[in-house]
Amino acid sequence: MLPRGTSSMPPPPNPAAYFPPPRVTLPSGLEILRTYSGAVIFLEILFGTIVWILVASTRIPLPLLQGWVMFVALTAWFLSLVFLCVFLFGYANRIAVNWNQTDFLFHGATFVFYFGAFLLQAATTSLHHFPRKFNSTTQEKILADHEYNISIAASVCIFCICIWGTEVCCKLLRPTI
Repeated sequence: MLPRGTSSMPPPPNPAAYFPPPRVTLPSGLEILRTYSGAVIFLEILFGTIVWILVASTRIPLPLLQGWVMFVALTAWFLSLVFLCVFLFGYANRIAVNWNQTDFLFHGATFVFYFGAFLLQAATTSLHHFPRKFNSTTQEKILADHEYNISIAASVCIFCICIWGTEVCCKLLRPTI
């Protein structure tokens, strides 16, 4: 028998023990822009905006392919903006997440999606010389010459984002000495 006033159940666990403090090695505020990760996020936002504008300025000859490119550009632009704001406004110090791992996963995921968008945009660009039949008497190219140049520029911008994302992932994987 237990002594009077005691129970057989252990005391409830302390909730603070289950939420460790965040481990942030990336700086907060404007100092984030001096790191590789912050600079690449800023460039992703900038070049993602350019891709968005370039693809939207064409006739969108292949909606399935370029629709995915637009989806990736807009979604990655928005998520990059949110991710950058988390560090700019200091929320990273308040949220209990392994930010180094989150940063690596973010850049890895954006690389995968942007690389897929690059392949689709390059495929659209490569179809420049194929005719598009509107009716039996007229034929036009899938992309006009001006749209072909815009499509090349969009492909180059997407490829640059892929290269920067790969570089950041490699820097994050390299052990610090």
